Amino acid sequence: MELEKSMIVKFTISPTALIYMTGMMLLDSVGLYFALSSVKNLEVGAIWYSSSVLLLSASISAGFSNTLIYQSSSLAYLIRFSKLKLMRYVISLLLGVSVSVVLFSLLFGGIIAPLVAKVAIGVTHTFVSLSNIVPFTISALVAGFFIVSLTFLVIVILLLKVGARASNYVYIIFLALLVLTQLSPQTSSLNPIFLAEDAITHSVINQHFSPYILELLGFSLLLSFLSTTLLRRLESLRLEEVIWK
Repeated sequence: MELEKSMIVKFTISPTALIYMTGMMLLDSVGLYFALSSVKNLEVGAIWYSSSVLLLSASISAGFSNTLIYQSSSLAYLIRFSKLKLMRYVISLLLGVSVSVVLFSLLFGGIIAPLVAKVAIGVTHTFVSLSNIVPFTISALVAGFFIVSLTFLVIVILLLKVGARASNYVYIIFLALLVLTQLSPQTSSLNPIFLAEDAITHSVINQHFSPYILELLGFSLLLSFLSTTLLRRLESLRLEEVIWK
């Protein structure tokens, strides 16, 4: 369990994670404040909060990307010459990210967002409470899993194509995710970004699961399966190929 614990610590309470996520929550708070101030509508605030959870997931995905890239050389070696199994490594990595997504989403929705609502419109509204904590937690977990799975696939493809130079693209991918979460069409059940935001919005406004949550989970599992399958190709690369390719 040491690997799993180290991944959870890395993505939740390490200094880098705390600084990074604090900054992102501050930005999300500013966006939520202006959204509530402009329309004075808690439902619109809930929709913005849903987008904020995806933005937090995108931020965590940047750390996920860097971790995968910088551990790729040793991973190629360890898979061949130690008892480490690729599936265990992937599960540990995804577990650490998932715990981080849930914890920071609960923190933002249960404590920070209500304070922002109080300042913006004079009403303390708890987006996450005991009445919806179960559907919200699962919905945030699935939505975050989708964002991370999408990042996982892109990074693995880059890693196999350009090696460690994939690190040059981490923040480009992060910015692309930010754009997708804000500008993606919100009208189609075939749009997984819409499914992710709808899953969280449903759990906040209607306090139950979105009808699309299983579809979103299916998308996420498919992306993770493809990513893990491609990542197995690291086993066929020499150590120096992974680093300098």
